[in-house]
Amino acid sequence: MLIELAAANAAFKIIKTTINNGQDIYNAGSALSKYFSAEKAINKQVKAGTGNVMEAFQAQEQLKKNEEALKYMLNKQRLQGYVDFCKFRSDFNKGIKLNNAKRNKANAKQSKSNDTTIVIALSMVIVMLVLCAGGFYAIADVKGWI
Repeated sequence: MLIELAAANAAFKIIKTTINNGQDIYNAGSALSKYFSAEKAINKQVKAGTGNVMEAFQAQEQLKKNEEALKYMLNKQRLQGYVDFCKFRSDFNKGIKLNNAKRNKANAKQSKSNDTTIVIALSMVIVMLVLCAGGFYAIADVKGWI
């Protein structure tokens, strides 16, 4: 959890510097992505109840402080800046969920295709073994071994 918090804080510093320099928040796109990912990882660990309780509490508190500072900076930068940011974050998370769903569907389809290929290959091996056994039986019958 400390690693994710450190990543979130580093990304937040970049976002804060970008906004304080008078640039729009989208200029810190990669930092935003890292911040969202770290925030999601921290929240996931907190919900799962993994890790140290104090670390989880501190991480949640730091994320709240970052959120309040971001809200202040974005609203100071332009009218409804924070609201637009929240919409962007929501769309970002929907995009990630959509991509994960597509990836899972493609993986399931590939797995099914792989299963079909394995069944066909095994069937061919069985047919080849039966043909070989029949051939050996025929040869053995002609040679008089049976």
